[in-house]
Amino acid sequence: MRPALRAEHGLLIGYLGGVAGTTWDWHEHYVGVSNQAPHLLIDLSALLVVGVLGFSHWNRYSRTARITIYYLLVAIALIALAPYALMLTTPHSQLMANLMSWEMTRGALLLEGPFVGLAAWVAWRWAELSRVTVLRVVAAGGVVVVAAASVWDLYWHQTHPMELGASMNMMTLPPHQLILAGFIAGLIASAGVLVAKSRLPEPATTRA
Repeated sequence: MRPALRAEHGLLIGYLGGVAGTTWDWHEHYVGVSNQAPHLLIDLSALLVVGVLGFSHWNRYSRTARITIYYLLVAIALIALAPYALMLTTPHSQLMANLMSWEMTRGALLLEGPFVGLAAWVAWRWAELSRVTVLRVVAAGGVVVVAAASVWDLYWHQTHPMELGASMNMMTLPPHQLILAGFIAGLIASAGVLVAKSRLPEPATTRA
């Protein structure tokens, strides 16, 4: 019998990608390389976790809640991926320059708000769908920590514009430490939930 895929498997993959992306980003900065690929992996991993939390037990949500989750995820994905698309297609365009300038304004911080709010909402809804345990709360709450720390990280870079060198040790920055901690906590808790579920007795089957 094939093992059933659970939401926790998706969380495990998302958190693992986040840990890998954050570590990759630290390593590239540490050796003096500036590459956006690790940031893309981090963003996609966080989106995957939020998507798994939001789409789990989809039928239990109201139609309004489903529409809200869907369109918020689409909007957040477009906002997160737009800078990378511009970097790949027109890295030296005026549009790219304007985007980079705008990211150093307080308005960019407000744009992060929907992701933090959505992450917190779907995490709370997912955690309460079954018996609430510490592992389930941490598995769901890890991405909320990541989302909140990402806002802090953007604010830190806005207030320290001269400290963006490729050779700086990113792991000395508290926002980056908190992002990594959120991913690691979520990874461990998701694995713990899977192990706990695997130990539950299988439901009895009736013979014909």
